Amino acid sequence: MSWHCIIIADNERRDARAAAFVHALRRAYRQAGAPAQATAFINHGAASRLTFLLSPETSTLADTLLQRYDALACARAPALTRYAPLPL
Repeated sequence: MSWHCIIIADNERRDARAAAFVHALRRAYRQAGAPAQATAFINHGAASRLTFLLSPETSTLADTLLQRYDALACARAPALTRYAPLPL
């Protein structure tokens, strides 16, 4: 599986939607036995949106979340210089 990007746009439910996503992602991570290769990153975008990047290993754990949050597959590994690690 490839890297995936999930964008949560700025609106009145952004924070609640982001919190629900992170909670579900962490639950999937723990249920999979907390694999060391699984990583995720977050960027608070300039347009007040939140962007999450999921490594291929994390994307595999979160297949249902990828569909629910309309994830986009990345053609190649993203540059992570503008992202902070998201503790799982």
